[in-house]
Amino acid sequence: MSKNNLPIKIILQKTDDIFSNSGGGKTKFFSEVTPQLQIDISNKFESLLEYYNDVFEENENIPAIGKVIVKPEAIAKSHKPDDLCRNCPIIGTEDLNEIYIKVKKKSIQETVKLVMNPPSIKFKANMTAVSDIQPIKADEKITSSLALAAQSDFSSIKNNIKVKIFDFDDDFDNAQIWDYINRKITLLGLHDNCELITYGEHIKFLKIGINSYEDIINIASINGVKSVDFFQEYSLPKDDFSSTDLKMLLEHEYTDSEVSIGIIDGGISADNPYLKPYIIAREEYVSEVYQNPHHATFIASTIQYGNLLNGISSPTCHRFKFVDIIAMPNSDKKFGPTDSISEYDLMEIIEEVMEKYSHSTKIWNISLGIENKPCSGTMSDLGVFLDYIQDKYHVQMFVSSGNINDLPLRTWPPQSGLGEHDRLISPADSVRAITVGSVALFESDDSIVKFNEPSPFSRRGPGANYVVKPDIVDYGGNLSTTYCIDGLGVKGLDPEGNIIEGNGTSYSNPRALQKFASIYEEMLDPNLLLAKAMLVHSARMNSRELLDEKPDNIKYYGFGIPSPNVQEILQCSEDEVTLVFMQKISQGSHLEMYDFPYPKSLIKNGKYIGEIGMTLAYLPPLDERYGREYCRTNIDVSFGTYSYSQNGEVDYKGQVPLETKWDEKFEAARVEHGFKWSPIKSYYRKLKKGIQLADGWKLRIDMTARNGIYIPSQEFVLIVTIKDPNGNDIYSEIATGLRERGYITNNLERRYQARQRQ
Repeated sequence: MSKNNLPIKIILQKTDDIFSNSGGGKTKFFSEVTPQLQIDISNKFESLLEYYNDVFEENENIPAIGKVIVKPEAIAKSHKPDDLCRNCPIIGTEDLNEIYIKVKKKSIQETVKLVMNPPSIKFKANMTAVSDIQPIKADEKITSSLALAAQSDFSSIKNNIKVKIFDFDDDFDNAQIWDYINRKITLLGLHDNCELITYGEHIKFLKIGINSYEDIINIASINGVKSVDFFQEYSLPKDDFSSTDLKMLLEHEYTDSEVSIGIIDGGISADNPYLKPYIIAREEYVSEVYQNPHHATFIASTIQYGNLLNGISSPTCHRFKFVDIIAMPNSDKKFGPTDSISEYDLMEIIEEVMEKYSHSTKIWNISLGIENKPCSGTMSDLGVFLDYIQDKYHVQMFVSSGNINDLPLRTWPPQSGLGEHDRLISPADSVRAITVGSVALFESDDSIVKFNEPSPFSRRGPGANYVVKPDIVDYGGNLSTTYCIDGLGVKGLDPEGNIIEGNGTSYSNPRALQKFASIYEEMLDPNLLLAKAMLVHSARMNSRELLDEKPDNIKYYGFGIPSPNVQEILQCSEDEVTLVFMQKISQGSHLEMYDFPYPKSLIKNGKYIGEIGMTLAYLPPLDERYGREYCRTNIDVSFGTYSYSQNGEVDYKGQVPLETKWDEKFEAARVEHGFKWSPIKSYYRKLKKGIQLADGWKLRIDMTARNGIYIPSQEFVLIVTIKDPNGNDIYSEIATGLRERGYITNNLERRYQARQRQ
């Protein structure tokens, strides 16, 4: 076997690596518990009781909502005031410092008694963590986008009002609140124009037709209503095409793949001779008069022929099969009649399509966005829906980060004063999806950005909850300073099979998908989470210089640009070893791999040297009721050195840090700057000056669950790459060391190698 074609090693889990966690820390107080503090908190609960007096007079069993605001230093889950809220249980969160509690007349009265006579040390500590306790008022529930749309174009939204109801995590209470809200809507005269829309157990909306903005205020004033918004309308993204004189016959050596890819868009042209043979199924949800195949055809051609058309070297070219879903109507007036599709209709289509095709088609492309819906602190409804779809049907979606369609476009480095103008748009915040931004492939003397710099139209992260978004970037085009595309866009095919240029994250998205599909195709035992981790790991290791320049670059690049060479992603060389840990971790325990066989070749002048990159990926439980705490588990990895002291204690130091660090100790800073709770994490260090020798190296994996939940176990994929800058054979050293230490390893089996052996 070639020294540059060595198999990636999969490390199997050992029971000896599982250790129980030690006990928690001491109960923490954030101020002194004084009679005045007791009176203040008691008064806040009494104010809640007064605010909801009308509700409780009607029926004492109707639950209502209180919002507890905790101090910034008390945001961590270990400080959640769950003992204070023993009678008014926590049912959700919004911002990191906001907690929703369920209140009733009796539970408030019982809580006031406890506040005046605290029953435990923890109860007292909880009281010191609280900054304020408030009811949820009507103006908080009306989204800013609804208020804006109602002022500018009320007629377009009045029949598409979207209402979300609080989930009290109790069947009896939920039945009470839904009955209560239905009665109030009937009294408002809106019941005949009210429809319940549900997906799964937790995604529920009321779709209501209204007559005036006063109806919106009245709906928001109903106890139990969580938010009032409107169902968005979608159409195809704006295209930016230019003809090119490039003449090329698509005669190349391909491997025809059995992997099928779903494209939910405007439809692939049946007249394109290079794509038509690979369309294995088609569903039409748009009448023919509103169909525009330009966008989807360009996307499909990018997946099939993008590297060849754009002069990008790739030794392996797969031709995939397509499931063509025509769901998005034309938005280009120059092409023909235009239309749009409602958010709830799009949801219906996606679920119907998944019911029919998800058993055989696991990879899906969707490129759309709402310009007036930039990602914020909490998840968008469509982002939550796409996460639900991916979990239920075990599929992987690729979503574009969205385009900046209005001036100013972003330069590089970014000009000041952009604010949120270039922020990601819904549904690019989908946690399960791989969100893709764009960088420039071509440049000119007067192009806005240069090669490998973020495209001037590509939107940036972070996503909701400070999750890294976009996850990765790929080539999607560029523009001149006069906003011309000629020669600066990426190349694809038009409906007739001609080569044209296009710009947009819609075209970087399928490029990244193509790499993922190629990884998935090459696995003898295909695994979506492993393929995702491999793609992101390739991006990070392939983009070391881009991301090392400035940590803030991660908002624009995500984890970087994956290699176009799939064989490079799926193999090792003698001097660059990749290990994969596909394992599980249980709550209340952690994993420790002592005496990791760090290569002796990477010891020079009494110091460890080398380059280490790690990528962690897992699928945390999700719960949209908890706002910024949407991801319900956190896994973290530490890889470093340990030494034994004279008394036998272990002194351990992590040596490979997360991509960003935090200097503040509070939870908010750790979430925002440290990727805590993020389901994909990246760690990297180049030991340029070396680090001191120790007794050994250790790998440790920890899991933390959000307050109040129990997770029996959580699967994860950890990829570790160690590189020798001097080119020594460390592959054999590590493989031998693992075997000597009793670790069972398997090779990552690939179809490519299987074909070579035939």
